[in-house]
Amino acid sequence: MPDEPDAEIRRRVEQALGRPTTTWAVPDTGWSGAIRHSVGLADGTRVFVKAATDDDTERWLRTEHLSLQHVPERFAPAIIAWLDEPGRPILVTEDLSRAHWPASHQGVNWRPGDIDLLLTAVANLSDIEAPNVFSPTPRTRARWPGLLCGPDRTAFLELQLCSEKWLDNAAPQLIAAESRCDEDGTSLVHGDIRSDNICIDGDRVVFVDWSQTSRGSADHDLAGLLPTLHLEGGALPYDVMPDGAPWAAAGAATLAYRVHHDSLPDWLVPVMIRLIAIDLSWAASSLGLPPPDGTAPR
Repeated sequence: MPDEPDAEIRRRVEQALGRPTTTWAVPDTGWSGAIRHSVGLADGTRVFVKAATDDDTERWLRTEHLSLQHVPERFAPAIIAWLDEPGRPILVTEDLSRAHWPASHQGVNWRPGDIDLLLTAVANLSDIEAPNVFSPTPRTRARWPGLLCGPDRTAFLELQLCSEKWLDNAAPQLIAAESRCDEDGTSLVHGDIRSDNICIDGDRVVFVDWSQTSRGSADHDLAGLLPTLHLEGGALPYDVMPDGAPWAAAGAATLAYRVHHDSLPDWLVPVMIRLIAIDLSWAASSLGLPPPDGTAPR
């Protein structure tokens, strides 16, 4: 994505803010189909600009704007302007480029104490009652029954996450655990908490990219975060959520289905296989099963 914005986006932002812009920098973290810039203004202040580029990013950006109107300020960037007409919407928010971003395009850097701050913030976020403006969290489709037969079974075993014998022995419990994954609830759910959607500003943990916000289970965000956090040096998911078998089983199956059926970037596939391995080990520990006996790295 070029540092220089589209001339029309620049014009609309400057008109809305009543000040000329001086610099437009693409952030060194995250990935999105939307246009994103940290923007310097002539008075020395900065804002963050996010602009939709198509129908999908417009829908996500509208959800994000709605979310930022309702999420407590300590958890999210403040709205500065919302530009809805003419053209695709543009969201202007508080710029957090001077905060610590654990993930960048160069790698991940969790400082001592960061993960503890994050887990506390996720727990506090899950305590918030979601306003009724948010839709219920979409239910996760059960994938284990399909993964255990036909071509999908063969493809799953080719990932070398476990032996055929281990899979056959674990299958009934994995299916049952997945069926118990309950997305229902009244908690505020971010829906995509991971290191590149987090920054730490002093003792404040700020979550960005609120495009998947919903109303659902208080466990949703933590369960989704733990495998990626372990991949980046955090604790084993089982040590944080020992009763997380339903989430672990559902997570492993969902990711395995995506590896088999979705068009994914080449770099993402090995990452997802490692996350499946983490989820599968978590499920096994929670269900009292032997550890998966595959050779894939965890």
